[in-house]
Amino acid sequence: MTASIDSSELRERIIAGGEFALVDVRESGPFAHGHVLSACNLPLSRLELGIAALLPRKATFVVLTDGGDGLSRRATGVLQTMGYGDIAVHEGGIEAWQAAGGEVFEGINVPSKAFGECVESACATPALDADEVHRRIAAGDDIIVLDGRPFSEYGDFAIPGALSCPNSELARHITDLVPSPSTTVVVNCAGRTRSIIGAQTLRNTGLANPVHALENGTIGWEWAGHSLEYGASRRPGGTSASSHAWGIEACRRMASATGLGEIDEATLDDWLKDELRTLYRFDVRSPEEHARGVLAGMTAIEGTQLVQETDSWIAVRDARIVLGDDCGTRSRFAGHWLKQMGFCDVHVLDTDHVLPVPSTPPDAPMVPPGEAAADGWTILDLSSSLQYISCHPAGAFWALRSRLAGCAPAADRGLAVLDDEGGRLAALAVADLAVLGIGARVMEGGLEAWIAAGLPVAAGHEGALCAMDDRGEAPFGILDDPNGAKRRYIAWEKGLPAQIERDGLLSFRPVTEPQGEH
Repeated sequence: MTASIDSSELRERIIAGGEFALVDVRESGPFAHGHVLSACNLPLSRLELGIAALLPRKATFVVLTDGGDGLSRRATGVLQTMGYGDIAVHEGGIEAWQAAGGEVFEGINVPSKAFGECVESACATPALDADEVHRRIAAGDDIIVLDGRPFSEYGDFAIPGALSCPNSELARHITDLVPSPSTTVVVNCAGRTRSIIGAQTLRNTGLANPVHALENGTIGWEWAGHSLEYGASRRPGGTSASSHAWGIEACRRMASATGLGEIDEATLDDWLKDELRTLYRFDVRSPEEHARGVLAGMTAIEGTQLVQETDSWIAVRDARIVLGDDCGTRSRFAGHWLKQMGFCDVHVLDTDHVLPVPSTPPDAPMVPPGEAAADGWTILDLSSSLQYISCHPAGAFWALRSRLAGCAPAADRGLAVLDDEGGRLAALAVADLAVLGIGARVMEGGLEAWIAAGLPVAAGHEGALCAMDDRGEAPFGILDDPNGAKRRYIAWEKGLPAQIERDGLLSFRPVTEPQGEH
């Protein structure tokens, strides 16, 4: 029989620390409407795909929580089948937690966003509002705007004229981008967190230039009545030897100021043999580099986003964390922030041992899209709702894998299943459907192959068989009241430190002493 834990015991376990994980197995939508701060979100529908990276040590004690709807019990069976043995179910889930007086947090990536607000307060990170930045640009002042988000987000929308330079890349490029110490540097993101972290990163490097965050990011820019740019592709080229050397030295100072550890490959090999400690290994280079190969044995996640989404990648706060990078700046960037966020056992490993990314086809029966279309098969799309709404096979149905038992479509001639995970999620669903007595096959090549075959596509919500709550609410794309939603989002971010203080389960340690001359 699976063990259970009540809300009082769960709170005590969180306070006690040690190796332990709290995993909320609801979809991202319900999770974003209210969750325990310490929880990581891994929906039941994707559990098999994500659990190995989130919980690499199968002996780790894990508590599963939900909305009091029984999902944790179902998830327990999945994890036990995969070899996880030390599992407890949180009795009553988030409803019981709230009833016991526990603080409930809305939104996604809350720890990182709250940390950004705490950094701004503790470090007095300077900010300029949109009107002031716009005025200086229009006047031809010596000013540069750097977008600290990943390049893909920058391309969606950006401050006109801004240059993409993700936060983890700032230290090694900055002296190439601003050779004059009098140039004003402004770092922006879409809202607040990455603007603050990017600006404070440059201050922590000891850069002599005046550095500011763009207050409220692109949201604040739009509030002020200024237009955004769409489809921008400006980014730094190669790094000069002098800029690279400057970045290395600056990041070493940052690492030293936070007590960030450094290890060699022999130490890493010893840690890999330690069955009593959880070990996370992250390749924090850029997505473009990851596409060519990942540092041996590591999980690929850009350093900018690891800092922004810690709860999506690190479920065990007291685990060992090793950051890999072939130039040393990006790993130290991420590590020095993780240390300040309260992760104690963080280390960098300088390595260039890159392995190609293997491509493994799903282990399930497959059907070519042309054959499925010609024979009148029913199409079931398990892609994210965002992808489905954007583009899907015409006439397809959409569902969440975890809800197929109650909403699987009728399929008289055959059922073809696709996803946006290279067929891996579809293969799991084919096995689920077989248990329900429904025969199905994975659509070979997914949507890309469907389009390549010249078959019709559609867009929109039509065909959804269950609620599209697989994504947490974001301040963008909300049709009813987009401006109001953005204002509520900014207010929510600013209010997070006070809520975390009330909760009392997480503390941060921002370094308030500068690491160099400003």
